[in-house]
Amino acid sequence: MTLKNNSIELQTATNRFLIKEDQLSGMPKIKVEKIIKADREKVFKLVTDFESLPTNFPQFFKSIKVLSRDGNVVTTEDDAMMAGREVHQTTRHTLTPPEIDDVHLLSGDAKDTRIVTTYLQVPEGTKVTVEGDFKLAGKLKLVGFMAKGKIEKSIEEVIDQFARAAETSG
Repeated sequence: MTLKNNSIELQTATNRFLIKEDQLSGMPKIKVEKIIKADREKVFKLVTDFESLPTNFPQFFKSIKVLSRDGNVVTTEDDAMMAGREVHQTTRHTLTPPEIDDVHLLSGDAKDTRIVTTYLQVPEGTKVTVEGDFKLAGKLKLVGFMAKGKIEKSIEEVIDQFARAAETSG
């Protein structure tokens, strides 16, 4: 673990985490990277099959309803787990298959949060990078100083489950 310039960097055998705190807002900025041993298109389809997420990953997604699809923009209404709390939110996904899922939270306790997930084909499979600029309110604000660690852990758990699913399915 390295601490420098209001950020913490942690490297494990399989993941790299960078947690930064915005000096003006005090809101966490997070970057998590992981290599998934599966084809990029397969990983992207798994992650962006919104209707199947609650069935395949009920520990993270309680329900997802697609409100609209307009070209590469999908708006959903979600009941999900974030930082150990159940949250209700509306999200807008701007998809650039199979490379980017750019998410804006339009409502809920993390309204105005932006999370960009990129999928890069590498020799080992797919390098998934999640970068988030979190704005916390309501239930999530109550998590307080621990929010950064809890959000990081939540993202790590979700990516690990996506990895298991992608690496074991045919």
